[in-house]
Amino acid sequence: MIKDKKEIAAISAVMALISADAAQTPYQEPIWGNAGHPWAAYGRSTTMQYRDITQRRLIKRNR
Repeated sequence: MIKDKKEIAAISAVMALISADAAQTPYQEPIWGNAGHPWAAYGRSTTMQYRDITQRRLIKRNR
């Protein structure tokens, strides 16, 4: 009997927490940033390529 009461109390507490959380936080549209410049995208991709090449050379040297 006591175990059933504890289970019911735990379930009701979780349900109350979920329903209270859903009521307080409505959906907010994400904030999108401005589109980047094409040269910035080119610079990022070039940097990633150089990093990849460098890491592969380091791995080959260590073996």
